[in-house]
Amino acid sequence: MGSVVGLTGVIIAKLSTHATGGLGHSLWLGIPVALGAALLVGLAQGLLITRLKLQPFIVTLGGMLLVRGVSQTIVQGGTLSLGTSPLLGLANGGLIQVNGDPLVPYPLLMFAAVALLGTYVLHFTVFGRYVYAIGGNRDAAEYSGINVKKVETATYVISAGLAGVAGICYAAYIGQMSQQVGVAYELYAIAAVVLGGCSLRGGEGTVLGIVIGSAIMRVIDNGINMFQIRYEDDQSIPRLWRLNPNWTFIIVGSVILVAVVLDQVVHIVQSARRIKRASGPAPVPVAPSGAGA
Repeated sequence: MGSVVGLTGVIIAKLSTHATGGLGHSLWLGIPVALGAALLVGLAQGLLITRLKLQPFIVTLGGMLLVRGVSQTIVQGGTLSLGTSPLLGLANGGLIQVNGDPLVPYPLLMFAAVALLGTYVLHFTVFGRYVYAIGGNRDAAEYSGINVKKVETATYVISAGLAGVAGICYAAYIGQMSQQVGVAYELYAIAAVVLGGCSLRGGEGTVLGIVIGSAIMRVIDNGINMFQIRYEDDQSIPRLWRLNPNWTFIIVGSVILVAVVLDQVVHIVQSARRIKRASGPAPVPVAPSGAGA
């Protein structure tokens, strides 16, 4: 996902900027080509996993490196600037201007639209029910008549497409792209999903929960930068202790591990309760009223 975010921005910067290294075409060409590339990545991975029955982890890991290599080749190991591209207005503009600043930025509107659409698809459409069913028990879903391969492939395409949308927003936000954009975003995505109550075993989770998990991840990231403790040393000189920014991945990785452990503990406790209820004493039959001894 992180590599697709980077690839989308790199393609837009390469095609649609007049700065050094750009081809100077219109955004009407750059954005569709970038989104098309993202969708093709998702489609290719989905077909490899569903048709050739390859392991998803290996396919997505190889895809991550391959797509990152394509981005690095396009930028030639450097950086492509968007210059004064109109795309920058996507990050700086919005609705309801207050003192020249938008009260509702365009990226926030896009985020809300994706969240609402995702909620509708997952909870109020047949496709969404199929996704939950496959996540809960893939074999049972297949035996029930669901076209598992088609649904799984569609989920990979949707995931890559949304990563492409994120890449457009990110390119507009930072104004320049390199092969380093999107590195380790997979970790943040997994952490946000797990913190939002989406089980890694599948079949559980909501869009609202993942939105909350994403907000928690942003709070953690900002907290690492802002956390400080004031103290006095042995000479009573005021000092300030801050978290080392290099600890970011340590903290994010710890959050993922703790969330996964808690999820597994909850699963074990729930399984034990179900087994206990199933193995309890059988109910004593009650004789109908008026029946003889």
